[in-house]
Amino acid sequence: MSLVVDQQSGESAMPAEESYRFAEDQPAEQSAAADELLQRPWRVLVTDDDEEVHRATTYALRGIEVDGRPLELLHASSALEAIELLKVERDIAVGMLDVVMETPDAGLRLVETIRKDLGLHSMRIVLRTGQPGYAPELEVIQRYDINDYRTKSELSQTRLITTLTAAVRAYEQLELIRAANRGMETVARASNEIFRLRSTQEFSRVLLQHMAELFSRPVDGVVCLEQGAGDAQRDHGLYIEFGTGRYAVMQGCMADKALDVELLRAIRRCSAARTCVFESTRFAMWLGSGSRDAVVVVDLGQSLQGVEQRLVEMFAASLAVGFENVDLIERLDFFAFFDPLTHLPNRTRFLSDVDQDLYTRQGGSRCLAIADIVRFSEVNDALGHRCGDSLLVAVAKRLRGAMGAAVSLSRIAGDTFGLYGPENSIDPGVIRKAFEQSFFVHGHALSVQMRVGLVRVSQCKGNAVELLRNANLALSQARQSSGSAFCEFSVMMSEDVQTRVSMLHSLRAAIDFKRGLTLHYQPLMNASSGEVVGVEALLRWRNDFGEMVPPQRFIPLAERTGMINELGLWVLEQALDRLSAWHRQGYRQLGMAVNVSPVQLRADDFVIKVRQIIEFCDVPPALISFDLTESIGLEEPVLLASRLMALRELGIRLTLDDFGTGHSSLRQLMGLCTDMVKIDPGYIEEIVESADARALAASIVDLAKKRSSCVIAEGVETAEQAQALVDMGCVLMQGFHFGRPMAADQFEHWLRANKASLLVSNP
Repeated sequence: MSLVVDQQSGESAMPAEESYRFAEDQPAEQSAAADELLQRPWRVLVTDDDEEVHRATTYALRGIEVDGRPLELLHASSALEAIELLKVERDIAVGMLDVVMETPDAGLRLVETIRKDLGLHSMRIVLRTGQPGYAPELEVIQRYDINDYRTKSELSQTRLITTLTAAVRAYEQLELIRAANRGMETVARASNEIFRLRSTQEFSRVLLQHMAELFSRPVDGVVCLEQGAGDAQRDHGLYIEFGTGRYAVMQGCMADKALDVELLRAIRRCSAARTCVFESTRFAMWLGSGSRDAVVVVDLGQSLQGVEQRLVEMFAASLAVGFENVDLIERLDFFAFFDPLTHLPNRTRFLSDVDQDLYTRQGGSRCLAIADIVRFSEVNDALGHRCGDSLLVAVAKRLRGAMGAAVSLSRIAGDTFGLYGPENSIDPGVIRKAFEQSFFVHGHALSVQMRVGLVRVSQCKGNAVELLRNANLALSQARQSSGSAFCEFSVMMSEDVQTRVSMLHSLRAAIDFKRGLTLHYQPLMNASSGEVVGVEALLRWRNDFGEMVPPQRFIPLAERTGMINELGLWVLEQALDRLSAWHRQGYRQLGMAVNVSPVQLRADDFVIKVRQIIEFCDVPPALISFDLTESIGLEEPVLLASRLMALRELGIRLTLDDFGTGHSSLRQLMGLCTDMVKIDPGYIEEIVESADARALAASIVDLAKKRSSCVIAEGVETAEQAQALVDMGCVLMQGFHFGRPMAADQFEHWLRANKASLLVSNP
């Protein structure tokens, strides 16, 4: 077997048809792309067992071009030799085969091998024979897709060139169709794969991968994107999402800093035209999602043919839809798992990442912390939410800088950040130091303090949700401080919460089914005359385990959960119903004091409900007093004044309970329209032994008298305490010295024993 590339120059110039021309007649100037195309010859296989035929064919075709491209002749002297050559050389346009070679039908069998075994269906076949009797049947010509059949004597130079030109053009058309079909399959397959992608990174990689497949060779490609929803850390403009070939090293860089000027101009032209732009050796595709643009540049090093350009345009249309889909999914994923303001992971992503780390590491020296900003709401209220948002972004950046890359940082709530990482990396002292410097936000210098609740993985069994819950318990403990504070989770915190939750459920059942709730009554005495002037209703609760739960434990719980509204109205109804019964028994001057929570006063229908209960129980409002704690002074002044005035208009008397406990200022308390003041038991306890205690108690008595208010002393346990109070001018008292809180039937016995004392009027 021999391979001959004929580039000889001939002496004679044979006449030719317009379908071909001689190399000497080419234009002098051609573009670089055209030169490269012209350098790709049409390859023709000449198979004949006669050497003279090879020489004659070579001579006849010397210097001939078909459609501007030269011919390259490959020679084989037998069918077997041609088969071996075709196994190696697969891009042969035409095969000129002798019918009779080593066997009478060797040429025909070679055709069958070419079509069936080697699968060369585009290659055109021209049969030649020197023995007309061996001509193939018409059926054979059609079956094996034979282009032409000629006797050797018929093939003059002109006819040979004409036949060869027709065969080459037929080959070119078939190759174009095959390339188009292959391109269509590539585009369809790529479209299906691209529609399943969920990130622009994968989209870009797969896009360039299929682009190389479309052109059947590696390509130098680059995908440039505008910043998306999660790209807050990037500069504005196009950045390189993915690159292949010489652009691979530029991945992640800004396009205007990495690419040359000419390529940037091509990208701008493509973006402005919003379509495909083809240049001599490269092309650019514009992809848009509505929210951001993308430009794909592929450098092939040669120009594209018409079919290839159409395939690129069709591929671009499919890619545009795919990019819009990927961009939408990426934005949805971002808003589902990231905070749009700080671009940090949100609570959902944070918990997922922590769970993944717990599963991978199976524990270890790691911890989870929650940090929030002290009095952040004041910034929003005073400076507006825009300033508050800017502060949150600045806090996130400072936290990231203080914690380092080893710690996962997220924004899990409004002003609350989650941190997870090695124990030695999350140091509250480091956080405190990082926030020593003020923040400058919108022209304001803001001093920020952080509270931190921390839980160690080794101290907690469970998943990320359990860790977060325990860290939140520690943060709740830290929030009890007014400034920067740190608290680490302990098992006792969890047990305390479980106890409160259990108590909450039991209290809810007790309220719903009125189970275990009772009222006890403690008499209010005039110590000077020994007269019973009233009674205070005190709520008692025995839980399902038969245990008495102290009021100081379940009343605050009821206030925090809002159950105090329902519970308080039940207490008022029960107390007034009992008072009505005692009035019917003849104790008509007996008054009733009922504790009212500030939470109840906030309810819009509280005064209406009170009026309805009074009317139903048929009790004179003047014999009813509501005991209000000092914390009422912390309520909203306008609303508080409105509620208290409405109660007084009903005829109810108001008592300031536990006066002196320090929940509010004297100025606030003196502004309340109350009728009576109750001295806190803490002042009574040492009134006999301590001159300071006596002086404080005497001051309260004097202050109340100057306001024309009655004074009641609570917690009087000894005769000495009672006498000391009488000496000060305080005669109304209640405490163990006069009578303990009693159940209703016990109190009735007590009343009968002191019936004569009830003949006096109430103060």
